[in-house]
Amino acid sequence: MVQPRRARVSVSDPFSTKHSSNSGRRIPHMDKVDPDDPDRTDILLMVHRFELAGVEIDDRAVEIAAKYMRWERARRAEQSAAQTAELERQRAMPDTRECWVYFIRIGQLVKIGMTTNLARRFTSLRPNEVLAIQPGGLNDETALHRQFADMRAGGEYFHPGPALQEHIRRLRAELGPPKWTKSLVPDGQNWFDE
Repeated sequence: MVQPRRARVSVSDPFSTKHSSNSGRRIPHMDKVDPDDPDRTDILLMVHRFELAGVEIDDRAVEIAAKYMRWERARRAEQSAAQTAELERQRAMPDTRECWVYFIRIGQLVKIGMTTNLARRFTSLRPNEVLAIQPGGLNDETALHRQFADMRAGGEYFHPGPALQEHIRRLRAELGPPKWTKSLVPDGQNWFDE
C-alpha cells in the first residue's frame, strides 16, 4: 500500500542564533549601554547601524553612538522649543489678512464659516444663498459655533433655529444684505427677501 506523502514544512525560528554572532541575546551589545540611559534604545540602534556598516563595535564605538544620540536629543529639544516659540509668536500677532465670517444656506442648513477669499470659498461650496457676511476671523467663527451649538447639525452646519435667524437678521440690518451673486446655485428659495 502506498503511503501518503508528508508535507514539507519549513519552520524557521526568528530568534535562532544558529547563523549569528549574537550568541543567544536578542539585541547585541546591550551590556555595553547603561540600562538607565534615557537614550538607550536609540544608542543601541545606532550601534547596530555601525555594525551593519562594517564598523567594529568596541567601547569607543558605543561611546560615539551615545554622544551622537545625546546631541540628537538636545537638537530635537531645541527645534521643538523653537517651533513652540514661533507658534506662540504667530498666535500673539494680530491677523493682518482680511478675514470674513460668512453665513450661507446650503439646502435647509446654514453653514457658518471663515475665509480669507470669499470668491474661492463660495466657488468650492456652491451655496444656494449667501445670508450674511461679516468681518471677522477664526475666533469670531469659533464663538459663533459655540453660541449656536444647540442647533449644530454637524461640523460647521447648523439648523436654522430662531436664534440663528435673528442673528442673521441683525447682521443684515447692521451691514446690509450681501450683494453676492457669483457661484450661487439658486433653488427658488430666499429666506430673507427684502
